[in-house]
Amino acid sequence: MRSAAALETRSYVVSYFGQAAYSEEGDCPGGINPTIEEQYLKNLAALGYNGTEIEAFAKKAVEEGGNDIERLMYERGRIDGKPINPYVYPETVVDPKLVALTGKYAYGFDLDGRGVDDPDGFTDPETKEAGIDNQFFRAFGCVRPYRGSLAGRPTYWAWAWGQLQDSQPAWLITLSGEDLDKDGEVTVTFDRALEHLKSNSDGSPRHDVSYRIDSDPRSHNVFRGEIRDGVVNVTEHGNFRMLQNPLVAPELNLKSTHFRFKFRRDGSAEGILGGYQPWREIYFAFASGGPAFEVCITGDIVGLYYLLKRNADADANPTTGQNDDISASYQVEAVPAFAVPATDIQRKAAVGG
Repeated sequence: MRSAAALETRSYVVSYFGQAAYSEEGDCPGGINPTIEEQYLKNLAALGYNGTEIEAFAKKAVEEGGNDIERLMYERGRIDGKPINPYVYPETVVDPKLVALTGKYAYGFDLDGRGVDDPDGFTDPETKEAGIDNQFFRAFGCVRPYRGSLAGRPTYWAWAWGQLQDSQPAWLITLSGEDLDKDGEVTVTFDRALEHLKSNSDGSPRHDVSYRIDSDPRSHNVFRGEIRDGVVNVTEHGNFRMLQNPLVAPELNLKSTHFRFKFRRDGSAEGILGGYQPWREIYFAFASGGPAFEVCITGDIVGLYYLLKRNADADANPTTGQNDDISASYQVEAVPAFAVPATDIQRKAAVGG
């Protein structure tokens, strides 16, 4: 057996990260949820405006480009009858009851071990495993910006990654084992780099770039795993923490972490990362963007809050009984890289210390 120093090591830098979607025709009861313009008219009715008043608002918006509806929506929360910010206080708004996905397929893992006995479980379209827990996809699967596939990225997640890749430190994945071209045990390590993802002139991720590993323990994760038939699977399902970005979430925080990662012929790799995630941390990103995000990017933010709350499936709060976590799966793409330790001086310089 080789010594630890002689283990083969292979590193990658994450070149895409977003919700793992598998949208299909007919997977939403009654069709996908309304556009934000349509939903705002429904929200006016929930505020007590009658049909004639709503029609007048809509006509004015079309003919004069007025933003009276938007101003009302930005303060559609109500406490003691007084307007209040709906994004900060979503439960002051009547639930718009956006529909969730009813399709049979989703990427991910059987986190709770219930398999075919799980009434809410999906089937993974790739592994064919039953009982897949991915309630985050169920919650958002009928909202237009989040529909897509692994090949055709959902609009929201494609936009979000476009903002993140040049503004947040890159994520690194390192595999260590006796022979990474054969079946066997491996160690899977996730770290954050000091540098951002490096890209080619056409915007594609650059292969074989050196990245310095940030020694901050808040973004260091080590799991036992195994390679079988060219696919890496984490076998130790502990907690995962990685500093992220408030645009998506300040921190990616997963319990019961699962990860599968397969090699491509060109040297790159792709995989699925899943686990239970605090749903309020997901909501934070949408709420922090406020009305600009709601109109241009996310859709009805309060509706997203209630979708997450209704579909959360783990970690029941002992006081309220409300589940605090939601099962989620993320698509990961990565290209070969070199991960090297950073000195304390380099780390402090990179973060302005």
